[in-house]
Amino acid sequence: MKSQPIERIRKRFHREWLLVSVDRMEPRTQVPVSGRLLAHSPRRDEIYKRLVNARGLTCVLYSDKRLPHGYAVAFCA
Repeated sequence: MKSQPIERIRKRFHREWLLVSVDRMEPRTQVPVSGRLLAHSPRRDEIYKRLVNARGLTCVLYSDKRLPHGYAVAFCA
């Protein structure tokens, strides 16, 4: 799949987890702006299985603005 804006990818998959290979980040905030979709699934564990084999800068996203009940987000540097 070719590179496209992250927001366009998110809109295509309602309430799914996304694995994206990031190719462009916003310079000031380091937020992913565009990339290639590697996998999508309503089940987070399926995405994590694919993440193990991913190379380069990748991110796991949830397609909706709000996470499902019982989930939280943590950032590490």
